[in-house]
Amino acid sequence: MKRKMIKYSVILLLVLSLTTFVLVQVLGAKTKYVERAPYDKTGFVKKEDYTQDEIVIENTKYKFILDAEDTNFELIDKTTNQTWYSTPKHDTLLIPSDARELFVLFYERKIEASKRMSINDESVQYDKYEFRVKDNTIEVLYEVGGKHNLTMTDLPRQVSSEDFNTKILEPLQAKVQEGVITQRQLTSLLNNYIETDGIRYLKTIASQESIDTFYKFIFEYSDYTYEDYLADAEKYGFETSQQLPYFEFAVKYTLTDNGFEVRLINDSIVETEKFPIAYIDILPFFGTGNMGDQGFTVIPDGSGIYIDHNNLKYNTVAYEKRVYGADLSIGTANEIKPQTGEKLSYPMYGYNKNGYGFINVITSGDAMSTLRAGFLTEVRNGSYAHKISYAYYRYAIRERDAFTFQSSTNSQRVTSWTIDYNTEDYVSSYQFVSKENSTYYDMAKLYQSHLVETYLLEKIEQQEKLNITLLGGYLQKKYFLGIPYTTVDSLTDAKGVINIKNEIQKLGINDFTITYSGFSNQGVKSTSYVKTHYNDQIASRKQLEKLIKDLKNENIDLFLEFSALYAATDKDLNLDKDVTKNIFNDDVYRYPYLESSKVTDKNKTISYVQNTKTSNNVISNVIKTSNKLNNNFVSFTDFGNQLASNLTKKNTLFRNEVAAKQVEMIERLADYHVQLRNPNQYLAMYSDQILDLDMKGTMHPIVDYDIPFVALFLNGYFNYSGPAINVDDSKSITWHMLKAIETGAGLQFTFTNESTTKLIKTEYNYLISTYYEYWMNDLKQVYQTIDGLNINGKDIIDHKVLNLQGSLVEVTYEGNIKIRINYETESYVVVS
Repeated sequence: MKRKMIKYSVILLLVLSLTTFVLVQVLGAKTKYVERAPYDKTGFVKKEDYTQDEIVIENTKYKFILDAEDTNFELIDKTTNQTWYSTPKHDTLLIPSDARELFVLFYERKIEASKRMSINDESVQYDKYEFRVKDNTIEVLYEVGGKHNLTMTDLPRQVSSEDFNTKILEPLQAKVQEGVITQRQLTSLLNNYIETDGIRYLKTIASQESIDTFYKFIFEYSDYTYEDYLADAEKYGFETSQQLPYFEFAVKYTLTDNGFEVRLINDSIVETEKFPIAYIDILPFFGTGNMGDQGFTVIPDGSGIYIDHNNLKYNTVAYEKRVYGADLSIGTANEIKPQTGEKLSYPMYGYNKNGYGFINVITSGDAMSTLRAGFLTEVRNGSYAHKISYAYYRYAIRERDAFTFQSSTNSQRVTSWTIDYNTEDYVSSYQFVSKENSTYYDMAKLYQSHLVETYLLEKIEQQEKLNITLLGGYLQKKYFLGIPYTTVDSLTDAKGVINIKNEIQKLGINDFTITYSGFSNQGVKSTSYVKTHYNDQIASRKQLEKLIKDLKNENIDLFLEFSALYAATDKDLNLDKDVTKNIFNDDVYRYPYLESSKVTDKNKTISYVQNTKTSNNVISNVIKTSNKLNNNFVSFTDFGNQLASNLTKKNTLFRNEVAAKQVEMIERLADYHVQLRNPNQYLAMYSDQILDLDMKGTMHPIVDYDIPFVALFLNGYFNYSGPAINVDDSKSITWHMLKAIETGAGLQFTFTNESTTKLIKTEYNYLISTYYEYWMNDLKQVYQTIDGLNINGKDIIDHKVLNLQGSLVEVTYEGNIKIRINYETESYVVVS
């Protein structure tokens, strides 16, 4: 029995030690707030000193009116004569309190989720805000939280007689002589501090006015400090006032030619080490409709999604997605497969109410934002009293992650957040469609105009009709005298590229580009491209030089494809210096997932996520390799389509900083033709050709159907193709053809020259459908069908959904070419 007790005691001690170690490691990663420099508040006027009821700014197209009593505002569009409100309205009933918020702040906590703080309840209610009007802008500075009323706990209840006399009484007697306070006021203070045995005791005070007065006398007019108060509290054991969360932030509104701009000024933020800000919701209910209103929301999720504001999905879980996709450095996605869904690659959404619409475009802070959309409802007497359809952005000030601590009896998620904070201003532009009965097509064209103006885009002369992606090689396991080893084997060598090119030309197709993926570095699962390792089984350097020259003579562009983010295995990598780290200072990596269990298969090849420094080294090598091969057509598998923050304490890089560095990298390739796969906006604008563009949107429960919203605003300015028709087997060949017709996209196929039966028992079996001979007839039929419609190079001038399911659509090309497509029957007809 005694041995068992000793054994259990030792085990318990080990468990407790491990628990303490893990907890210290996790909590040790918490932020140590670095205070911002004081914000310049020159010219601000406190609400209590502001004499006007309204603040008005105006230009030729819009009038902006802000109510000084609660900081709500309205925008009058002079072109359409519509008024847009900052919060929803109702004819008779009071709007729910949640929907009356202009901004909502959330602050961090160690164990629990971030805590919500109402600006209305903690700032506006107490008139704790200020205005600054300058240069046709209105700036509002909110002071949020803190103590709204002083209590007895804010006063020192016990003070030694010596300290009381020297630090409080004598300085206050001097104030009496100066006329700052009266003798009567000082006597009142003395009468409430009773002296006994060398200590002054504070009597219970019921009057709020007396508490406020005594606090002011002691902490402002005397020499007694807050540090003295804490020292006396510890010495005599009385309770101190609790430190409450307190924040400040300023928001600036500016009128523009298209609407207005809202800016959250990062330099104005005030927070504390104990209560750091997690994120802030920005105008969550601007322009929203209510009962009786018609309308819709469109979001560029994947190809685009459409949410009808009267779709009866009011109690469905809200839509929430990070702009530019999930962060690879956050969460446990490297262990469990994330939920399948398309990516939100563009920082905008469109909102329509009763035929009038606007788009909300983030122009700064996009990578740190999350788009949220849904319904806020209230039921009275069994029916809906309010049905408020909202869409807005949530702006992150810092990143957070959680460690799940597992004991023998329970588990607890312990939150950690970054030491540093995001210093970028959040800026979004509300731009209004200047017509009634506006559609999502009108929103797409408005956003297209924004992109053209912002990035100085120019029209393309002709849309690429076809791209062929060719897979170079793969890593194969072999045996020698029973000893396993790996070697690179070919799927498409240099001769195979020419062979497939010739076979396509035999079909009568001469207008196409080729992307050579896996041409080096052990093939399609490539090692880090900080160096280029040629392989004779695929293509030697001399063979590539000849291949590039031969194809150039035939005016066929050959894009050599590199990987800039992922690196299969640690070859050429220093894991300590070259790989992105998460908030717990662990390497960020991925394994392929087992489809049966959705968990990682660690028997397959690991892929490390390279940090920005290493990615930049990859770009240097891409330039070096391309110059040596005399080739200026480069492609990237993963550049700009995913983000991974580096979250270590000493070298924190937030998503917005990573995105900015990627832009710097692609600008180094200004002299090259760049091809990207489904990139986010910040790199898409620099690309010459986009492959793998999403042709469908995430079918979230709140969504009615998907639409080709992204293609509508890219059309005419970018070459783009959807996924490889023969690899994306979730849809039929005909469906892919119809999508190309609907969106103006080029076609894409992925081929190998060698038979893929040898891949069946390997981790490359997902490429089984790529053997080119299987697809020549389909390629010819699809290509000739689309070519015969004479729509290549023509702009889409309208798009409509003709049924509630979204399965019947009509697209119109310039020249009044109307094509009606039915996805239920997978057919189309040209409408005369």
